Amino acid sequence: MRILSSWLGVITAVTASVGASVGAPVGAPVTVPMSQYDYGRTGANLQEWMLNPSNVDATHFGKLFSRRVDDSIYALPLIVPDLDISGNRHNVLFIASMGNTVYAFDADDPAQSEPLWSRSLGTPAPGDSWIGPVHHGILGTPCIDVPTGTLYVVALVSKDNEYNLWVNALDIYSGRPKYNSPQLLSFPFAGSEGTLTNVKGALQRAGLLMVGDVLYVAFANIVPDPNDQHWSQEGFLQTFNARDLKQRFAVFQTTPSGRKGGIWHGGRGIAADDQGHVYLSTAGGSYDGVRNFGSSTLKFAGRSLNLVDWFTPNNHEFLFLQNIDLSAGGVTLIPDSQLMFSGGKEGVIFLLNRNDMGKLEGAPGGPLQRFQASHGCGQRDCAQTLGTAFWGRENDGVLYVWDRRDVLRAYNFVNNRFVTTPAAVSAVKPGMTGGPSVSANGSEVGSGIVWAATTQSTRSGGRAPGTLRAFRASNVSQEIYNSDTNSTRDTLGDFTKFAPPVVANGKVYVPTQTNAVSVYGLLCGSNVSPLVRVDSGALNAGPDNTYTLSMTVRNTSSRPIGAPFDIAVDSLTHGATLTNATGVTSCALPAGSPLIRLAGAPLWLAPAASFTVTLTFRAPSDTIRFNARVLSGSGGR
Repeated sequence: MRILSSWLGVITAVTASVGASVGAPVGAPVTVPMSQYDYGRTGANLQEWMLNPSNVDATHFGKLFSRRVDDSIYALPLIVPDLDISGNRHNVLFIASMGNTVYAFDADDPAQSEPLWSRSLGTPAPGDSWIGPVHHGILGTPCIDVPTGTLYVVALVSKDNEYNLWVNALDIYSGRPKYNSPQLLSFPFAGSEGTLTNVKGALQRAGLLMVGDVLYVAFANIVPDPNDQHWSQEGFLQTFNARDLKQRFAVFQTTPSGRKGGIWHGGRGIAADDQGHVYLSTAGGSYDGVRNFGSSTLKFAGRSLNLVDWFTPNNHEFLFLQNIDLSAGGVTLIPDSQLMFSGGKEGVIFLLNRNDMGKLEGAPGGPLQRFQASHGCGQRDCAQTLGTAFWGRENDGVLYVWDRRDVLRAYNFVNNRFVTTPAAVSAVKPGMTGGPSVSANGSEVGSGIVWAATTQSTRSGGRAPGTLRAFRASNVSQEIYNSDTNSTRDTLGDFTKFAPPVVANGKVYVPTQTNAVSVYGLLCGSNVSPLVRVDSGALNAGPDNTYTLSMTVRNTSSRPIGAPFDIAVDSLTHGATLTNATGVTSCALPAGSPLIRLAGAPLWLAPAASFTVTLTFRAPSDTIRFNARVLSGSGGR
């Protein structure tokens, strides 16, 4: 509380929970430049201080708006905060559709429904019962190089009875192509097949990766023999000069003298460590440990794509013949360690040492751990992915696994090993899930939430209604929110398989097959008064009992605070009115107080930064008293 002179009254910050202790260390606004948030592909955003189990429920949390596009969405939404587009600053939501269109939207303001820009990348290929259902255009999640303002994306384009994959580099401020974009992708087979560019049915499903100036793109289902669609589905990894897409550095074919071995990852991106190594898993395919590496987890030495290590399960031949893909779960690097894990349709998790992956399982090689983390496909072929997320904490961690037709399971990670008995399981057992993601305020156990989209349908293709769900991360048996509770307000739309929710800066972005990203958040803006200091200047008298007062709001916390900002004027002196009020509070208690929207305030108020607002009053005297609350965010007031 700051007590001002009696004729100015009292201006106080009314305390309210904002989801984390004041002063907790948090960096800049959260950027989501790639799938699963980071190079380790953990699926965890550990800088989320606004959303927590105390305010994510059907009363305080729900659907705020949606952003509509031209087709269904499989690629995960990406977020870059505080961009200057056409002279205005926005937190920007990037969406890539199966209609081969990339969009940039305002990520926060429900009223700004039109895109800031959009760019069509060509006519999409027709969909099918597995991929479409209408079109097959942009399937894999793009990646964004924020320092250069470049979004990289691959589109499947149909033209003149051919189906070609094109790699694109787009300016994130305008959508214009750059770096000699687009470039036609070709696939040079090691055998007699030659080089293919017509690749109907090809899957560029794994999230793109950029490290340094090198772009990594993985592929599955490159079919050299159209009459042998089942057995000739090859996998490739290619690297490009990210500043000149004409220059391809290297190509790795997973089974050059064998079959299959696609890289699709259930949408999860290629992982990378701080030494420049990249990691991925291949689908069922030929394996000999010399040239062919189907059903394997692989480690490459940067842009040259030299294979430096790998792990292959001892039942790789069975996995191949039964189409039980190890690539269905991708790879996750465990933070602050030399450990990683991978897994696939079997529902088995393999814990591996990145410095000695073990090569073929058995004596003397093998994983550090192998355990059944979910029911998975078991010993049969099925359209399945192994959805995982990992919350790395100070001295331990938790692995979350959610498979189709199964419950959500949490496994503790202690002393560099998984506790293979679940710490908790959910009661919910849907037909399919898009996989979990985690949000938390660092290592604060009570702040964690596990998010997922689910559907009761078990059909891999087609459309079915979806549900957004949230669970207490410390005990996933407790579901704290689902969008069906208030379906009129919160309906998700049709479910997209392999697409976990993306959480950033107090909002949850969920792609759907209803041609939209549904956006959820707190229904009422956050009271950030405990995080700021409000100082007032002198009260200046004008004609006809009018007065003006200048107020400065300074961020005293260690975290940036997001706009839009409002000042709510509570307990205003009887007979006085705030003449430049833009509305009144409704859901931000106490309700009914006049408030003013702060035009010209920064999009993000950095620690120690400030802005100034002028309040104008009409009052019978210069004794004006009130309490001020600072509200932020795009929820209601």
